[in-house]
Order: sequence, then structure tokens, then C-alpha cells
Amino acid sequence: MALTTWFWVGAVGMLAGTVLPIRDCIRYPSHRRYDLVLAGITGLAAIAYTTMGLGITATTVGDRTVYLARYIDWLVTTPLIVLYLAMLARPGRRTSTWLLAADVFVIAAGIAAALTTGVQRWLFFAVGAAGYAALLYGLLGTLPRALGDDPRVRSLFVTLRNITVVLWTLYPVVWLLSPAGIGILQTEMYTIVVVYLDFISKVAFVAFAVLGADAISRLVAADAAAPATTEPTPDGD
Repeated sequence: MALTTWFWVGAVGMLAGTVLPIRDCIRYPSHRRYDLVLAGITGLAAIAYTTMGLGITATTVGDRTVYLARYIDWLVTTPLIVLYLAMLARPGRRTSTWLLAADVFVIAAGIAAALTTGVQRWLFFAVGAAGYAALLYGLLGTLPRALGDDPRVRSLFVTLRNITVVLWTLYPVVWLLSPAGIGILQTEMYTIVVVYLDFISKVAFVAFAVLGADAISRLVAADAAAPATTEPTPDGD
């Protein structure tokens, strides 16, 4: 199959995943802000894959082709995934901000690695890996400590967090094996693997989140029952 075929497979898969939060939003209007984040994850990815299928944003770096839309997709959608996890855990604003900043830093380093060659490429990769270690600390340590006592919300968070951590940890490994890295994977195989990882890390994330609608209902109900307060958050915000 040609590369463009796999891009269109990705576009259709992401579009199908976007239907789920839209349907949930129609059924449960009170979930709107959660569902809009979920729809953004797969909806924006569908747009990115469509542009790649059309051959837009492809550029040549050295002897390889880099699809900028893929990296723009990750630059926008991975913060949305982190944001959704933060919406479940509800840490202070400061914690949410540094987690989002760490995620953007990691993707920005990845973009720099993709657009450079030689020693610079590996330097940016190492910088991104260091940023990812900090992000993992936040996802595995900081956010869980902020979770409330509701077991259903905690269960949904852990499921989504684990999907994210496992899949995101595979991306740098695949990049190392790709033509941009040591070149064990050829371009088509690399594309297939990335489409697969994208599908699970985004569509599966969104699907499990939508299946956890009861947990979101509990968060919404807790918000409605909570009195307005101007007390500072645990982060001092």
C-alpha cells in the first residue's frame, strides 16, 4: 500500500473517533467542555492526516521526507490529552500549566530533531527525552496525588493515563528505528507503525473516556454541589 493510503486510513479512523465525543455531548450537554477536548484530539488529527494524504506539508530534510502536519498534530493534540487528564485529576493551575509546557517542550524538541541532521538531530532528541522524563513524573506522580476520593473518577484517570504513558513511551523508540534515526524501519513500515500508535493513543483514549461518562457526570455533579470559593488552590494559585 502507498503511503498516502495509510494517511487516508488514519484520517478515516480519527474522523470515526470524533463521532464518539460529539454523540456524548448531544446526549449529555453538561459534559460539553470534556467532550470538546476529546473531539479536538481526534478531529485535529483527522485534519492532519487529511493534509498528509493530499501531500501537503511534506518537506525534504537530507535524504528523507518529513511530514510537518504529523508534528503539528502532536504539538496540538498531545497537550489536549494532558489537559483532559488534568481535568480529571484537578490539580492546581500551576501544576496543569507546567505539565502542558513540558508536553509542548517535548514535541518542539521532536520537531527540531526531525528538521535537522547529524549531531544536532541527536542533541534535540536527547533534550526531548529529558523533557519527557519530567512529563512522566507529572503523569505518574503529581497528577495522581491530586485526584479526589471518587473511585470511578480515579479508575477512569488511571486507565487513560496508562494508555497514554505506554503508547507515548513507544514513540521515541519507533523514531529511533525510523529513517530519521538509525534506519532499521523503512519509510512505509514506520508510517504504518505511527498510524497504529496514533490510532490507539488518540481514538482508544477518546473511546475509553466516552465510556467513562458516568465518571464525568460525577465530576459535573460535584461542581454543581460545591459552594463558590475564592480560597487558593494547593499550588498557591
